[in-house]
Amino acid sequence: MDWLEGILYMLWRGVAIGVIISAPMGPVGILCIQRTLAKGRKAGFYTGVGAALSDLFYCLLTGFGLSFIEEFLEKNQNVIQLVGSVVLIAFGVYLFISNPSKSIKKPGEKISGSPKTDILNGFLFTVSNPLIIFLIIGLFARFNFLLPEFTPGHYFMGFLCIIAGALGWWWMVTFFVDKVRAHFNLRSMWFINKITGTIIGIFGIVGVITAIVGLAHAGVRQPSYYNSSRGFGALATETDSDTVMMIAGNVPSTFRHLDIDGSDFRLSFRARNLHNAAGRRYEAVADDGTAMKVMHPAWGLEMTDADGIPLTIWFKTIDDVRDPVGPTALKVVVSIGDSIVAEIALKDKLDWFTGPNSYRLEHSGALWCLSGGEREYAPIWEGELPGYRAVTAGWIAEPGALLDVDWIRLDNLDSPAATQSYLGNPDALKSYLDRSTDPLEGIWEMYDRSLDDDAVRYQGNYRLAIVAGPDGGYEVLYLSGAVANPSMWKPGMLKGCLRKTSFANVYDMEWIDASRNPLDTEIKAEYEQPGLLSVQLPALNSSFRLRRVRQ
Repeated sequence: MDWLEGILYMLWRGVAIGVIISAPMGPVGILCIQRTLAKGRKAGFYTGVGAALSDLFYCLLTGFGLSFIEEFLEKNQNVIQLVGSVVLIAFGVYLFISNPSKSIKKPGEKISGSPKTDILNGFLFTVSNPLIIFLIIGLFARFNFLLPEFTPGHYFMGFLCIIAGALGWWWMVTFFVDKVRAHFNLRSMWFINKITGTIIGIFGIVGVITAIVGLAHAGVRQPSYYNSSRGFGALATETDSDTVMMIAGNVPSTFRHLDIDGSDFRLSFRARNLHNAAGRRYEAVADDGTAMKVMHPAWGLEMTDADGIPLTIWFKTIDDVRDPVGPTALKVVVSIGDSIVAEIALKDKLDWFTGPNSYRLEHSGALWCLSGGEREYAPIWEGELPGYRAVTAGWIAEPGALLDVDWIRLDNLDSPAATQSYLGNPDALKSYLDRSTDPLEGIWEMYDRSLDDDAVRYQGNYRLAIVAGPDGGYEVLYLSGAVANPSMWKPGMLKGCLRKTSFANVYDMEWIDASRNPLDTEIKAEYEQPGLLSVQLPALNSSFRLRRVRQ
């Protein structure tokens, strides 16, 4: 696009991002309303200006790729949130006990207080919540705000529009609040101070509890992302861009490894070998320094355990009618040390040449699963390697290869979703259910469904077991029927949980999706006679029903 098109592209996206960041009515929004009512529109607007400047600060951190700042915020977000929450509690107490007669603005009276103080308060209230940077990352990705063809002038206009959108939002809020301010008397303002102080204090208390819980669970690793939104951090070299990681086969220093520490894990990424075109030869250097030309150089994943024993998965394109797995295929070889564990020839669902494919490697207990494809994850290899615990995982390449890797995500799978119940055994489940008199316990199947394709994808005609859980609720165990990522699911794995509510036969439900990640949305389940369980996902405009086929 030309320069003018780029400006127009940035214009509405910047305004939209600014409004969306400012719109959630958190503590600073409540403070802005309170100050507008108590001191006038200017005081409220100045508070919003401070919040907008804080939002712009975080936008600039994200936009200029300061990944080390983001890493610092992510590692210390609980401490920062704890300090910010204590400040909120203190300010909430101050508002609760303050006398509005000393601060309320009367008609015709000049506004008391300093604009600098109002701006500073708004800035500190907002900047004390570093989690907003993750909202900004999502918005930048959603609106494609960061594109390589844009010039500094485009980005200047984009960030200018962000601050304009944020200021426009606070201008509208203070405008409408100021219109109704005349209807409030001193007693009304006294109540508003009490309510505002209480709400802000509650925000602070919730923040303190969340931060303390987060610090208590700091040892549990969260997903680590190494993608175009966050940059590669310690994985990056001067040859990499903000969006991809390049692995050159002739440069061993470009081989990159991640620390896993022997845990169960899932490594997801997208990769393509740029030196893999059909019929082309590429310059390379052999181990002895001899120059040569190669076709379809291989690349791979390499894990090592605590003893330094490598587990290697090689990917190599076969483009030869004389090859037994030809004429065209992707050959996958899995080996431990010098011993080959498996050889697979893939003839569909992946791009054999320079196009990108998505891959997912998962290790859970003794089980290893590899899947991949152009548009969806298809099973590639599955095997058991008892006793092998990887401490590192990374990418390697043969001489001549040039690997382009992005959208890297590393998940820790040391969670209930990765374990299997003994009730996955059909005989054990039958014996258990034969002794049960609970009408909810039994074997259930998918009866019907109504899914919003933009929110929830069809994942399978599940067959599930519902059994009593240790906390008075129920566990939902997977038995069979997965269509999405079937290699990741084994009988007896936890698929969800049911928690009792104050309403009879109505439960709060937790559901684990096809990728074994908890679904982050409200889910309600209602037991209906005879033998139907209706599940509603209101935020996703979706629902499905399970039918009990055996008690």
